[in-house]
Amino acid sequence: MNARESAGQCTLYCQYGPQSDVRASYAHLPFQGFWTWLTGKGQALAPEALKSAMNESGERFLVAHLLFTWVVMIALVMLGHAVLEGAFATGTSVVLVLVGWVLMVNRLRSMQATFHYLTHGAVLKDKARAQRYARLFLTTPLLYQDWDTYNQSHVREHHNIHVLCSDTDPDQRFIREQGFYPGMPEAVYWWRVCCTPFRPVYLMRQWRGTLLDSFVRLDRREALFRWVFWGVLLTLLWAAGGLQAFGLMYVIPRAVLFEHSMWLQLFTEHLWFYRRDTRNTEKSHYGRLTWGRFQGRTPPERGIIAHAVWALKCALYDLPVRLYVYPQDLPNHDAHHRRPNVHYRHIANYRASVEQQPSPYGPFLEVWGFMAGLYLIRDHLCRGVVEPFTPRKSSLNTPNSLYPTSTSQGV
Repeated sequence: MNARESAGQCTLYCQYGPQSDVRASYAHLPFQGFWTWLTGKGQALAPEALKSAMNESGERFLVAHLLFTWVVMIALVMLGHAVLEGAFATGTSVVLVLVGWVLMVNRLRSMQATFHYLTHGAVLKDKARAQRYARLFLTTPLLYQDWDTYNQSHVREHHNIHVLCSDTDPDQRFIREQGFYPGMPEAVYWWRVCCTPFRPVYLMRQWRGTLLDSFVRLDRREALFRWVFWGVLLTLLWAAGGLQAFGLMYVIPRAVLFEHSMWLQLFTEHLWFYRRDTRNTEKSHYGRLTWGRFQGRTPPERGIIAHAVWALKCALYDLPVRLYVYPQDLPNHDAHHRRPNVHYRHIANYRASVEQQPSPYGPFLEVWGFMAGLYLIRDHLCRGVVEPFTPRKSSLNTPNSLYPTSTSQGV
């Protein structure tokens, strides 16, 4: 690691996608809150605001978030009922269902992410109270792991500075089980990236694990609560004639699309199978394992047509990726690993506020564009690129160059 990197005074980019802070090019646009959300990249806060954001834990915001999520989910099931009743023309129905599926997946993923932050103590400091919120409003309706199981595999193991992206990391073991390994052929890489979440064997394994985690492999009291919750819910839906709509708008997205969304997010989350450089400290090694995953493109300077094309790309590419793959805090997952107790409401602005400050974790890393992340991991697993964020110029002049040949650079 060179002196400029170790000082933590820069942000490094991979060789794919924009290699600059695209978010800065949005500064002149109105509705800055919207662009922060769409890109996932925040804005720097004043010192006092940053201090407040780092220490905030808001039950009121949590309640509002949960109410919004549940209202959206109920409205989507009602939309499904209207579709099945023939309220719309066939073409309109198809579009509404597809959009509804994306929104349902977004809300389900948001529930999972909120639960994730609760386990880190980043939303409520009272973990017993956080656990009750999780059981009542998140893990039970989501059909997700209980608090203790998730806390063990994710918080204590995956987040551990000595475990992340090692052979004992449960998430890396999961990636390996899907057939990924260093030195794999590129054709196999792309096939498995695209097809893994739709393979019947994969889905059956995921569904089996979901049912066991939700109703069997958990504390008896919590298992009883889940059986009662789902028994009452399904009975009410049957009595109201809403089972088909529930199946269309909840079961299909949860059973198939949620798993697809989780897969895309998980696979691009870390530099899997990364071998530590003994010259790096534990923290600087840890800082190389994850990066900011942002969506955006520089707005044109002039021209109505150019602006229309730019807006269309934002709507047809950036918006679906943000909703479907990287909801809530996930663009700033690298900042979460460095400071897991910062509230998800503020994590984007927190990252933007500290990214130029010296850090024992080293510089922040950024990837702009979903496909750029897949190319980055492709180069790492298939082309032997060990350090995809090392500046090209310095790497070419360093012994044991990390980009020694045109093949390994992918050019």
